[in-house]
Amino acid sequence: MNMQDGGEGEIFVIGKDDRGNDIYALSIKGERGMPHRLVESFLRIYKIPRGNLLMVDSGVGDNFFLLAGRLLNRAGLLAALGRFFTYTGIKKMYGELTRLSAGVRDGLGKSLD
Repeated sequence: MNMQDGGEGEIFVIGKDDRGNDIYALSIKGERGMPHRLVESFLRIYKIPRGNLLMVDSGVGDNFFLLAGRLLNRAGLLAALGRFFTYTGIKKMYGELTRLSAGVRDGLGKSLD
C-alpha cells in the first residue's frame, strides 16, 4: 500500500511477536489518526472482531535513518535508497516498539489467548 509519493503510507513487516504474529509499522506524516481510521474501516468492511487486532501508537519519534529516508524518498531516483533508510530506521526502533507492543499485549493478554 502506497498512499502518497515518497513512501509514506507504506506498511512494513518489522518482525514477529513471541506468538508468531506479524508486527507491522505504518506511518502517515501529519495524519496521526489516519492509521487508526484506516484499520478500523478495514475491520468493519471485512467483519473482523476488534479484539483480533491490537494497535500501538508508538510515539517513539524520528531517528536519523527515518529523517534521511523521508528526504531521499522525495528525490525520484533516490527513492529506493530512501526506502532502505526508512526500513533501517524502523528496525532501529524495533526494541522500543516491541516493549510498547508487549505492554499492550500484557494488558489484554487474557483476551488474546
